[in-house]
Amino acid sequence: MTAIFDSPAETLGEHIDRLAGIEGEADTVQAWQPMLIPGLLQSYAYACAAIHATTPALPLEVVSERAEARRHRIDRLGQPGARSVAVVVDESALYRPVGGYAALVDQLEHLLAVEALQPSLSVRVLPQGIEAHPGLAGPFTVYRAAGQRAVFVESLTFSEITTRPDDVAAYASTWERLCGLALSPRESVELIDGTRETLCRRLKTAR
Repeated sequence: MTAIFDSPAETLGEHIDRLAGIEGEADTVQAWQPMLIPGLLQSYAYACAAIHATTPALPLEVVSERAEARRHRIDRLGQPGARSVAVVVDESALYRPVGGYAALVDQLEHLLAVEALQPSLSVRVLPQGIEAHPGLAGPFTVYRAAGQRAVFVESLTFSEITTRPDDVAAYASTWERLCGLALSPRESVELIDGTRETLCRRLKTAR
């Protein structure tokens, strides 16, 4: 595990491979996403649209490959001894039509299905209108494996996997704050389902 967490300078491909290795070995994953449904829980169409929007220069075949890969990241959940995943997503992400409203409806249905079928998954929504919080600085994911923790942080032109104690402590504290502000899992599922129903009605009316 140490060899995966502590790696020297690397190419983009090596960086992605190392992140996949960390995620594959992690027994706990804690993800905060203020803008999108987290990649770990994205449907194929939504993932294609999200990847293309954030990296428009990427060839379409690569976009498709990465979107397909995202669909399989959640597969290990629910199996004996598998990891647990906790996700907090900002409510605004439930309304952002990534790929269009039909793709968003499909994504919300996928999210509800995965949450219902995977006992190791917890999805919570941070409601609109709450006070300022440290999660406004951007998305992050905390991985824990074999007693070690690593944090993945990504922006438009930069991403980092850090194991520095001060960094890990700061993100762990932010995660606890977000959990304290988020709706309960039950309330979150109700909000997601209600949003899905509203969007379905809007799509039917538009036809």
